[in-house]
Amino acid sequence: MEFVKTKFNEDFNHESSVIDIFKNLGFNDLKITTSKTNGLSHYVQVLDFVVINEMKLYADMFVFDGKTDITVRISDHKSNLDTICNGVDGNKMNLAAFKNLINNGAIAPN
Repeated sequence: MEFVKTKFNEDFNHESSVIDIFKNLGFNDLKITTSKTNGLSHYVQVLDFVVINEMKLYADMFVFDGKTDITVRISDHKSNLDTICNGVDGNKMNLAAFKNLINNGAIAPN
């Protein structure tokens, strides 16, 4: 099956809706990198949060001195992160996996 790049309006500010998603979750300090290579993908580094329960983080997440970093991928198309890694690869994850960390009490906004 051949990959078909999703078409989107490149003149629209797509990052504003991503900011709103995280704002509604209580996270405001973000760094967003946008890629338009295979469609529209945002890589969101969540910069200000606390680890509440390290034992509830994903097994392969790197943690040092009670701190970790998280990058969330939000995209209009699936990648190996979704299809092979079940949404999590180390400290990189999809939005569903990120929300799971919040709901399970692993992390919280600072």
